[in-house]
Amino acid sequence: MNSLPPDRSFGHLIRDVNRYFQRELGRRIAPLGVSLGQWYALRVLWIQDGISQAEISQRAGVAAPSIVAALRSLAEHGYVVRDRHPTDQRKNIIFLTKAGRQLESICLAQAIEVNAFSLADLPEEDVETCMRVLRAACGRFVEQAEEAGAASEI
Repeated sequence: MNSLPPDRSFGHLIRDVNRYFQRELGRRIAPLGVSLGQWYALRVLWIQDGISQAEISQRAGVAAPSIVAALRSLAEHGYVVRDRHPTDQRKNIIFLTKAGRQLESICLAQAIEVNAFSLADLPEEDVETCMRVLRAACGRFVEQAEEAGAASEI
């Protein structure tokens, strides 16, 4: 029988790091009035706003119902506004407000601090190697999805 202890599993270790990272990021952005669900939507919108809820969901890798709830809350707080798509009235286009744009620097500062904490005392070459390995592993899954015609599920 083959054995794969959790501490020797690439997937398990990534899951653990992600869980700890998300927990710490959530703890740091909560005092700013931002939940993790909102963070994922905002992170996409800070890169490009004026896109549909479906596009935000896809880019964030978060299920559509969760993104809808996050966007509803962000709209209630005045961080985003919804507008009808110019050619497809069934779709909403989401735009950041000035207040939503102002959250970017303070929220990203928290993410940068969590990144720095997680990598503290590691040699730069080890960090670069890790990043290269993670990009390559991710790329393999993207290629597989594209070959299967499921790239929109990523």
